Amino acid sequence: MSKKVPKYESIKNYLIMGIAARNFTDALPSENQLADKFNVSRMTARRALSELERNGSVERIPGKGTFVRDTAYYTSGFFRVRPFQKWAEDIKAKLTTRVLQSQIIDPPRAIADKLQFDGQTILLKILNCLDDKPVRYAIHHLRADQCAGIIWEDLQRQSIHHILINKYRLPLTRISQEMTAIALPESLSSLFHAPAGHPMFHFERLTFSFDTPITHVQYFMRGEMAFKDTFAPHLDRADFESQRRDCPLPDRLVDKRSS
Repeated sequence: MSKKVPKYESIKNYLIMGIAARNFTDALPSENQLADKFNVSRMTARRALSELERNGSVERIPGKGTFVRDTAYYTSGFFRVRPFQKWAEDIKAKLTTRVLQSQIIDPPRAIADKLQFDGQTILLKILNCLDDKPVRYAIHHLRADQCAGIIWEDLQRQSIHHILINKYRLPLTRISQEMTAIALPESLSSLFHAPAGHPMFHFERLTFSFDTPITHVQYFMRGEMAFKDTFAPHLDRADFESQRRDCPLPDRLVDKRSS
């Protein structure tokens, strides 16, 4: 006998499918509306919405409702995750992109484990240059069952995330990322036109569509460029609630929905 799915999971899955199909692009149904349609308690509906908020796919604003998060970019620690072209424009540099390798492979066991996927992946190795200076080298693994067409796209002109979100309609809702300061390995020195030992940053990143890992990428980035960025902060009021009594956060700095 198959295991019965909890009612809150049924509501959560319904909303996930609705977001993925772009049936919901802004406000989600309210707790009362969901409770009525699914014939459950308001507490059960609230749990479903809270689960979605926990995995980063929606934001809940008291007194206003629950909204689908804008996936045009992410705020992740001290870094935004967004098309590299936008980053180049901010620092007024000319971006060139070279796809060094593009093929379908059986991934290494470690990558398969991180993606929680036993099928094939799309392997992409990409070098980004700013004003002809090699700045970032990326090794991507994308699940072939979700991203098969990416191998045929013009990745010299479009970012991978832009294609997945806007063309393939794949919601990318959460990122897990680690960053480490490293010395440039000898094996990559010719790629960066820099001596082995040059200061670098290594990023390892998993991107999720709700609870499913979709892509794994390693970035090697010049240390002197990694923090060169200009952007307006994307702040969440909830992160500052404990401080507001003593030092209220100006409303102009908080990303919130208008009435």
